[in-house]
Amino acid sequence: MLGLMLLLCAPMFVDLVCHDAPRAEAGVISYRGWGRLTAPVELSGQWRLVWLGHDGSAIPPGATTPALVPGQWSGLAMPDGQRLPPSGLVSYRLILRDLAAGHYTLHIPITFAAERIYIDGRPVAGAGRIATNAAGTRYDLRSHEISFETNGAPVALRIDLAAFLHRDNGFVDALIFGEAQPMRRWIALEWMKDLLFHSALLLLALNALVAYLFRRQDRASLYLALAALCAIPGTAILSYDNILLLALPFLNFTAVLALQYIPTAASIGFFLAYSRALFPRETPRWLFRVLLALVGAFFLAQCLAFSRGDTLLASHIAVAWPAVLGFTLLGVIGIVLRAVLRGRDGALVFLLGIAIFTIFSVNAALVWSDIVPDRYLLGTASLPLGMLMLLFSHFVVVAERWTLAIVAAERINADLRELIEVTSAITSEMQLDTLLARIVEVTSRILNADRSTLLLHDERTGELWSLVAEGLTTREIRMDASEGLAGHAFTHGEVLNIADAYADPRFNRAIDIATDYRTGSILTMPVTARDGRRLGVMQTLNRRDGRPFGEDDVTRMVAFAAQAAIAIDNATLFAEVVTSRNYNESILRSMSSGVVTLDRDAGIAKLNAAASAILGVPADQLEGVDARALLASTNPWLLTEIEAVAATGERKLLIDVDLVTVGERVIATNITIVPLIGENGPAGLLLLIEDISEGKRMQSAMRRFMTQKVVDQVLQRGDELLFGTACNASVLFADIRNFTTMAEALTPRETVDMLNEAFTEFFEAVAANDGVLDKFIGDAIMAVYGAPLPTGRDPENAVESAVQMLRALHLLNERRGGRALPPLRLGVGIATGEVVAGTIGSPKRMDYTVIGDSVNLSSRLQDLTKGYGVEVLVCETTAAAVAGRHPLRELDLILVRGRQRPAKIFQVLIEPADEALLDHYQRGRDRLAARDWTGAATAFRAALVRDPADRPAQLMLARAEALATDPPAADWNGVWHAAAK
Repeated sequence: MLGLMLLLCAPMFVDLVCHDAPRAEAGVISYRGWGRLTAPVELSGQWRLVWLGHDGSAIPPGATTPALVPGQWSGLAMPDGQRLPPSGLVSYRLILRDLAAGHYTLHIPITFAAERIYIDGRPVAGAGRIATNAAGTRYDLRSHEISFETNGAPVALRIDLAAFLHRDNGFVDALIFGEAQPMRRWIALEWMKDLLFHSALLLLALNALVAYLFRRQDRASLYLALAALCAIPGTAILSYDNILLLALPFLNFTAVLALQYIPTAASIGFFLAYSRALFPRETPRWLFRVLLALVGAFFLAQCLAFSRGDTLLASHIAVAWPAVLGFTLLGVIGIVLRAVLRGRDGALVFLLGIAIFTIFSVNAALVWSDIVPDRYLLGTASLPLGMLMLLFSHFVVVAERWTLAIVAAERINADLRELIEVTSAITSEMQLDTLLARIVEVTSRILNADRSTLLLHDERTGELWSLVAEGLTTREIRMDASEGLAGHAFTHGEVLNIADAYADPRFNRAIDIATDYRTGSILTMPVTARDGRRLGVMQTLNRRDGRPFGEDDVTRMVAFAAQAAIAIDNATLFAEVVTSRNYNESILRSMSSGVVTLDRDAGIAKLNAAASAILGVPADQLEGVDARALLASTNPWLLTEIEAVAATGERKLLIDVDLVTVGERVIATNITIVPLIGENGPAGLLLLIEDISEGKRMQSAMRRFMTQKVVDQVLQRGDELLFGTACNASVLFADIRNFTTMAEALTPRETVDMLNEAFTEFFEAVAANDGVLDKFIGDAIMAVYGAPLPTGRDPENAVESAVQMLRALHLLNERRGGRALPPLRLGVGIATGEVVAGTIGSPKRMDYTVIGDSVNLSSRLQDLTKGYGVEVLVCETTAAAVAGRHPLRELDLILVRGRQRPAKIFQVLIEPADEALLDHYQRGRDRLAARDWTGAATAFRAALVRDPADRPAQLMLARAEALATDPPAADWNGVWHAAAK
């Protein structure tokens, strides 16, 4: 395309000037033998320069020297050896000989000087005001077209130049001369070049400005428009004629020069910004800053010079312009070259355009700065062509990007359609596997990827597992949640776009090995719920075109990851709702109490199987029935209670009331009426109906004092265990010491709280050892082990319960101590023997309990713990059953009321006791049995030496000392029995 553009525009840049024409020598050009000037020629070569003077110059006016045109006079040597200064008034003179008779036209280009033109001594044109000093000189930067006729005689051409305000002097460009007709064609072509050049600049600026106005985020177009607009004043001044002065003839030389230098410097700065905005990722920050600083320094230097009104200084600073322009454009070429290597859209065409523009513009800058003569390189005529190529390349870039934008928009529309379909599927599809497979498949298609995978986080195992994985032959993949790129994305919440997975050390190759797959590019991102929870990871592998994933791919995948998160949340919520519903249904089905719900209009909304059984009617016959009509005839009192609860919004409990069922059967029930509250206020009522007929009462009573395990066993055995049976059991009495004294210092509420806190621990100790809590007796409890069903180790269970109670009491006292409360103490008595167990009471109120000699003995033992100062006392039978499992100490013989034979009692040692103390104590008991009262007293004293606070040893010592003082009669057994009382 660029080649075609060059071909179409090439005729406009054909050089019509004949460069083989004779050159001037010693101020004379002869066209003898040349013929007619049918093509324009350059009046170049050696002219004769006449020095006309400069205020303060030592060179005498009228001195002459040869001078090259084009070229500057500064530094030329005069006949006396002096060098011409850069400022002054000079006269260029040339004789044209051997011209054919006819009409001719002479073009004198723009010079930075005041001018007067003479032909054959006759003034024909001029610009500005000529003087021999800067104060009297005024510039008017215009070119000249001078027409004249000759009859073949020599023509004397004289051009006077006064140069003081600019570093340039003489002629920068060659003078063009020829017959009128060829010159008109050449002049028209030059104007056409200028028109093309400035039209290209203006079109470029307007096109870019319009693009920016319609798309404000397109900063590149804005910078290009500003660059083109700022370039127009400088190029307009240095065109075929000074177009700026043609439009604004009132401008003085300082203003014209300022409009040439300052906007031009700004133009290259904007062009640099344009290139960066066009290819931001390819523009190194350091390069941009260096080039911008270079352009900025040139711009500020020019502004400083013009702020002082020093046009001569400004013209000297302008010598650096080709270098500034060249370095900047080379930097831009480097930026565009990087864009080409990275495959950016339109970069190659723009590189060609900017390269051609750089060559032509730097060439023109070198010529305009008088660093390179116009006859070398490409001259200035090629600059419009360079601008045209830049304009065309920009249009190509814009067209390609807009085309891509349209394609991207169409693709986005397709993506949106896919998202809408997926979103619709989310609202209708609750099968998580099916829905997520659809999302993964769409993600792969839209991202043009080979395959995609969705990994979910398993909180139980701390792993990521493949819920949906395309292309896998295995059922699922599992990995640690911190392993590989997926683990990194999940644990850190980062999006990872890796062009080469194998070059990243975080990549786990084991998955590729296991699946026989080669991962190249990979895009990984966490799937995050709306509340910030990370649900898993989505991965997309290997674009089918071989390119790495881009930013657009990341954006699309973010959208689908969000959809996946919504799908997972919705499906999970749906599963939870279903589970909760099934759970609630299971609860309702398993409840022995009937549950009936009423809506706001008193219609029966739902009832469970128990309610259906209690009321004696199938559930489907009652659902939707008006409860008011149903209850009006059979249970009007219940209807009144329901209406009261609906009116007040306060729950109500009805105890032991008779309910008439649908089948006219009367049953005893407990009914609870509870208001239901919805989002918008009252939503209905709930009735909880408990059948407390005789069988139900029995089960209810059993559950209050038996564990569920025992209840199940009793129900399997039938009623014979409940209504009276003899069995061997262990009975435990536990009493809180000094409770009456403590309660006097407490409020009733504090007393109840203290008992509840202690009894909670005691009940757990009983239940944990297969005991049945018979009753609470004030500050004491009674528990039974082995009734109604024996376990084979009932004494051991009773003693273990006592030990656990005391240990729990120790922890409880630690907590009470932290609250500045006094500690609690406990006494426990345990007796084992035959008891009678059964339910006792009325049909509406009954309890299960045991009676017998062992009950009395255990209560007596609990009382004796106070006198003996111990915590646990057991009978001889219990001690025999637990011997070897718990440390014991035989304490004494007691005679229980109602018994004729004394019973031995034993202390259960909670903590290991001093063996020496136990030995002394037992020796004292043996001495008592042998009637050695003194020896017994000695043994008990030795025991008290080991533990002065041992209460049993203290009691036995008192007994031995009393017997030693008053020995008993011969009937020792009677005396012992009396003492045992």
